[in-house]
Amino acid sequence: MHNVAPSRALARRSRQLLALALVIGALGAFIVALGVLMIMIPFVAEGSSSFSIYNLLRNGLVAFGALMFIVALGVGIRAATWKTDNDLAQTVGKYLSQHLDARYTLIRNISRRDLGYVDAVLVGPPGVLVFRLVPDKGIFANEGANWLIQNRKGEWSPWHISPTREVVADIQKLRDYLARVNLGDIPVYGSIVFMHEQPAVQLMAKEPVVPLTHLSTLIPNAQSNYFAKDRIDGPKVANTIRMLYER
Repeated sequence: MHNVAPSRALARRSRQLLALALVIGALGAFIVALGVLMIMIPFVAEGSSSFSIYNLLRNGLVAFGALMFIVALGVGIRAATWKTDNDLAQTVGKYLSQHLDARYTLIRNISRRDLGYVDAVLVGPPGVLVFRLVPDKGIFANEGANWLIQNRKGEWSPWHISPTREVVADIQKLRDYLARVNLGDIPVYGSIVFMHEQPAVQLMAKEPVVPLTHLSTLIPNAQSNYFAKDRIDGPKVANTIRMLYER
């Protein structure tokens, strides 16, 4: 099995964001400097009828420039912290590589403007399998798209996230994207994978919308759906990988 991540593309995007932050910051600094100059050296006399407009303009320039500088700082922080890989997906890749042959490719840490962020996808003859990887520990109950978590007293309460809704959204985004690149006939499946084993994670499910599993039982649990049969030929597998990884 091939195990890849678009690290170069993500690193390039990080550099592009950093360059954008520098441009926004420089423009913001220039606007602030212009506003300060207009405050220090009034170009309109205070007694003039247009002074109120002038005063509003120079104060607005300082405020707008400062806002741009804050935006630049936020973009710069995002660029510096942009992850080029996903540790959880790497662990999944190590597990899958022990069981799958070269017909399969795991693409980790997909993050694209035209698709959004996806933890990982497996592409092979059965189609595409979208993963939602869960690092949390605890006792969980899933019915449909709803999730409960049990506290130390044994009491149940709604979980603050819904991996089901998240992976369903990822599946739909991927289907829409594949349709846009003329691969709308590629079947797309999903799986919620808990990274910790029992007893750290205990799962109960009733009519789940998307299959859920521990990592160690991912392949056996997917035999009845994703791995049930081959659905696409080699060229379509290769084209799907290219559209998800290389672009």
